[in-house]
Amino acid sequence: MIPERLASTKNSYSRDAQEECNKNNYFEVNEGSASPSNVFEETPKATKGSHAIDATTKQSLIDQLYFDKIDERVTHLTAAQRGTCCWFLAKPDYISWHDVAQQPDHGGLLWIKGNPGTGKSTLMKFLFEEAKSSANGASPQIILSFFFLARGTDDEKSTTGLYRSLLHQLFQRIPETEDSLGWMTADGAKTVQRNGWQDASLKQTLAHAVQHLGSRSLTIFVDALDECNQDQVADMVSFFEELCSSSREKQTLLRVCFSSRHYPTVTIQQGTEVTLEDETGHTDDIQHYIKSKLRIPKSNKADSLRQELLTKSSGIFLWVVLVLDILNRECSKGTMPIKKMRDRLKEIPPRLNDLFQMILTRDGDNRDQLKACLKWILFASRPLKPPEFYFAVQFKCDKECSGFWDREDIGSDEMKAFVRISSKGLAEVTRNRASEVQFIHESVRDFLLGSYGEQWSEEPSNLTGHSHDFLKDCCLTQLMSQDTHLLECLLKAPQEVEVRNSINLKYPFFEYATLNLFYHANAAQKNGIEQKNFLSSVPLQLWISSNNALEKYNIRRYSDSATMLYIFSEKNLPELIDIHSEKNFFEVCDERYGTPIFAALANNSREVLEAFLRSQAENLPRESAFHDLYQRYCQHGNIKNNLRRDSIFSRKRGVLHYLLQDVDDAFTFAYISCNEVEIDATSMGSSGQTLLHYAAKKGSAAVTTTLLTQNGFDVNIQDRSGRTPLSHAAKNGNEASLKVLLAHGGIDINIQDVVGDTPLSRAAYNGHENIVRLLLDNNANIESVNKNGDTPLSQAAYNGHENTVRLL
Repeated sequence: MIPERLASTKNSYSRDAQEECNKNNYFEVNEGSASPSNVFEETPKATKGSHAIDATTKQSLIDQLYFDKIDERVTHLTAAQRGTCCWFLAKPDYISWHDVAQQPDHGGLLWIKGNPGTGKSTLMKFLFEEAKSSANGASPQIILSFFFLARGTDDEKSTTGLYRSLLHQLFQRIPETEDSLGWMTADGAKTVQRNGWQDASLKQTLAHAVQHLGSRSLTIFVDALDECNQDQVADMVSFFEELCSSSREKQTLLRVCFSSRHYPTVTIQQGTEVTLEDETGHTDDIQHYIKSKLRIPKSNKADSLRQELLTKSSGIFLWVVLVLDILNRECSKGTMPIKKMRDRLKEIPPRLNDLFQMILTRDGDNRDQLKACLKWILFASRPLKPPEFYFAVQFKCDKECSGFWDREDIGSDEMKAFVRISSKGLAEVTRNRASEVQFIHESVRDFLLGSYGEQWSEEPSNLTGHSHDFLKDCCLTQLMSQDTHLLECLLKAPQEVEVRNSINLKYPFFEYATLNLFYHANAAQKNGIEQKNFLSSVPLQLWISSNNALEKYNIRRYSDSATMLYIFSEKNLPELIDIHSEKNFFEVCDERYGTPIFAALANNSREVLEAFLRSQAENLPRESAFHDLYQRYCQHGNIKNNLRRDSIFSRKRGVLHYLLQDVDDAFTFAYISCNEVEIDATSMGSSGQTLLHYAAKKGSAAVTTTLLTQNGFDVNIQDRSGRTPLSHAAKNGNEASLKVLLAHGGIDINIQDVVGDTPLSRAAYNGHENIVRLLLDNNANIESVNKNGDTPLSQAAYNGHENTVRLL
């Protein structure tokens, strides 16, 4: 039976826990080690004692796996032409990969490699859909896929997106695999909720999910590894090698099929590789495609021409597609003898890059339009829709363009045709719901950004910088080209949803131009194109009113007095901040987040935060405590931060209260050191806690030391619960700040709070051995009794802290 007084102790501390929820819980899932061996260690399922995650948190983690365009790439890919790709299903290497008995030979890995434009992605889509079709109705078989996309969002071109997508698909297909999240503690889950999924936690979860499959088989197709960061790919390949190996030990059949260009540096230890352009079946597919697409009458000469096409293609499917388009288009102009077609074929270069160059230079018409078109597709912050693209290009080609879309003048179909015409056939509109402008193949982008970049752009150097500067000018032109109708809309827009919607319908490029003006200026500055003149002349008030007109929620709009520093901090534009004269990150203004630094923290503007910390390190003396904090950040890369996008600044709390309670110590120390602020020792939060309470509770030794040097701070001050800074440090186990407080003159170590607990009682109850030892060494009263009759010893005993009991 539990003694009555111990039961009351438990109740009092339950209330205490509710009352003081720990806002400074900085537990992090261990993202520090990416080595596959750590991921595959057996991890016991979290129990209630280890703070298992609840159902709501679990569902939140699952929901965070999904992202927009999660299957955009595979959906958009054109399906293989009828009669092609089937040969691969009968290929011995593919059959062996499917054979369970032969898994020890290839380790479950198949890697299809090929030159750019050979048709790898088309083949992978075919194999994925064939595997899904074969698995229908057979529950033990699970088929997943991910197709990397270099021109897509970060999620579409990163291994983080890959792992999120695979887990999302797996949880949908086999709901019981959601139990794989059981390895995570409640604190770890909160970190993922707060900061988003990271590769280490995703890999750990995927490894556990595969373990949950039992005797089921899992097949994963991963396309276009070359469209992802090479270091990420190397780590991912290593992970899947280890995952295949560990799955065999668990009797789970795991197969992984990769496709990519020829990688010189990433290799597999065990597996089968297939070079697509060397395969007879691939050559037969090209031959079949030429026969079906080259529109000429049957004859021996026609057969000979087809053979010449096949030979000259060197296995590059994209080359064949482009050349057939050229030949068919010229043939459609009138009767074209086979001999002339053969002569035309001889003029066409055999290399894909040379073919791109020929297409771009075959006539000199509309050079400005072509350059604008290519720059927009290459460097826009996101893929543009046809109406956006049309007006974006027009702003530099038509001086009278206002951005207004007169649908009687040009329709949607004409805009889609404009994409093909302005790009000379190298761009297209995706045939899916998104309907976005993109290059016909990623190799076009590679070509334009490669050695030919200077020729087509007519920029002697720095294509990236000059292009972003060009796009910035286009955006600025749209912003400045507001006709009377648009200005009237802007005035009404914040109050009227219909008016806001009409702006986007009538002025398709206006939203992109407004939201990305500073993005392109920042990118131009980053790449060496000076933007100081732009910042000194940009119409900030016009931009603010335009931005506010597009913003649905009032809380997200800027005040008329919003500063550039605040806007740039919120939008993560460090290059513009660097050249902007104003640098007071802690100045309170009439905006949602109060200060520029809080705007950066709330929106996780990581580059701005890193630049701020770096500048502080340069300005503060080397012996300053800030440098220790900065070095810690440099080593671990984590910024402790409880501010979120839905945060709202309260002037009542003040800057320093936010810093101490919610933000990394480095920012607090920078504020105290750089602003010569007068710190109010009597300033209190809603619970009666002073700045010193917050610093001690948080464990900020450097900040605690700094505060104690200020006049007026009482080291023994009590909050409304009667707790001193020492009591909070003891309860939270913050040894560093506790040592600072103990070393301060006049400390009373035995002050009791409203329930009669001393710092020693609170440390003992929570089992903080080092804290108990320090307090005992400083003559803490071991016999103190609270209002429930509990001593430090009885409280430690109640919670089962054996080592603490021995100390007492």
